[in-house]
Amino acid sequence: MKKKNRLLAALAVGLLVAPMVALADYDFQLLNHPGKPGTQVLGVNHHGDVVGHGFDDTDVSPFVFALKKGTFTLVTPALGYAGTHGLGINDAGVIAGSVNHSDGSGRSGYIRSTDGTYTVFSHPDAPSFTLPRGINSPGLISGYYQPAGPPWTLVGFIYNPKTETFTDIDTGPSFQTIAHGINAKGQVVGSSFFFSEDAPCPSAQEPFPRFGWLRATDGSVTYIEVNGHSTAVRGINDLGYIAGFINDGTGLKGFVIKPTGAPCESHIVAASDLLDFPGYDDTIPEGITNTGVVVGNARSLESCPECLHGFIATPQ
Repeated sequence: MKKKNRLLAALAVGLLVAPMVALADYDFQLLNHPGKPGTQVLGVNHHGDVVGHGFDDTDVSPFVFALKKGTFTLVTPALGYAGTHGLGINDAGVIAGSVNHSDGSGRSGYIRSTDGTYTVFSHPDAPSFTLPRGINSPGLISGYYQPAGPPWTLVGFIYNPKTETFTDIDTGPSFQTIAHGINAKGQVVGSSFFFSEDAPCPSAQEPFPRFGWLRATDGSVTYIEVNGHSTAVRGINDLGYIAGFINDGTGLKGFVIKPTGAPCESHIVAASDLLDFPGYDDTIPEGITNTGVVVGNARSLESCPECLHGFIATPQ
């Protein structure tokens, strides 16, 4: 399937007005694991190596897809665990992801080196759930964990495996802070949910506003809302372009914009300029390369609410 989408970086209002920047048309293609009915794509490096996993009712199979060669490489799962998920990959080919504990006690993060060695880790304040989502060229890992307490609480983190230290990401009075992509500069993107009275920026969202965000290397945070809807940011490249999605009430639609760094940015993207994979209800970008290639997932709710299919959107 192929559809052209012309994206414009939107006008940022609120605390600033950003210039309009034209981006490219995109060609869409599906990316399906060769042996599984479901495919989830979570990350891409700047060489075009896509990481994800295929899945069915009983198994999760991680893979790397080389965009330039068009080839799949099935990744050997971590021994002794019930499931191995591929979630992020850096330019050196190091993979970050998560494993399910065989005894059902929870989920931990891992780093898989290029020689196939797995190193499993957990946040010290996470009794049972640590989930990496991105890894950059220097090897820093972004992700989130569930602390002790209410089951709906999530906290973002940056993990430095060299020092084995965690830096929690503070996005104010959010009850869920979900960190996703991280670029070579150490900028991190994600999303946070708030109670209405705690929203960090003006919004008409009710009752639990969701803002995307960009965390600078100094720890300052830019909150991002697109078209006044629930907004999630998933990927960031080294040039500062971010990819994410909104929920406009009819499904999930993708976007690519470039924030300018104000504390609050409200972007307007025309409906015709949103990433919308033809034939699918939800289009969920997860990563973006320095050349603007966007990877993510497409889902058709009518045919299979549980099934996901990977996609690659290539600028033309």
